[in-house]
Amino acid sequence: MTSQLQQFFEFLISKVKDKEELQGHVMKWIGPYDGKILQVITPDHGAQYIVVQKGAPWMTLHEGMYPSPDVIYKANSETLLGIFTGDVNFKDTMKDGRLIVIGNANESDPLANLILVAMTGGI
Repeated sequence: MTSQLQQFFEFLISKVKDKEELQGHVMKWIGPYDGKILQVITPDHGAQYIVVQKGAPWMTLHEGMYPSPDVIYKANSETLLGIFTGDVNFKDTMKDGRLIVIGNANESDPLANLILVAMTGGI
């Protein structure tokens, strides 16, 4: 059974594949690097990681642990989904311990911007 969090990631990935505007956001986010790796660990669905790269397929979702991701988000699926959809405040979840961020937390801003544009329809 696919979780709501995984469905959300698949939605985001499909939007990025289809919209040039979102691909532009990815290019700006990646900058001079080849890509970014975002690890998500949830007690209810285990570990998944998203590879964000310059060029097709732009974003891919994988099961398991990546050896050295740019950032790791640890929380339950409901909390992460709430953060990604804007229903839950990112900083509040860090303060109260519902979310643990390991690595470069600065990757959260461009990710949030990408999600916002994808959810508001972009172009």
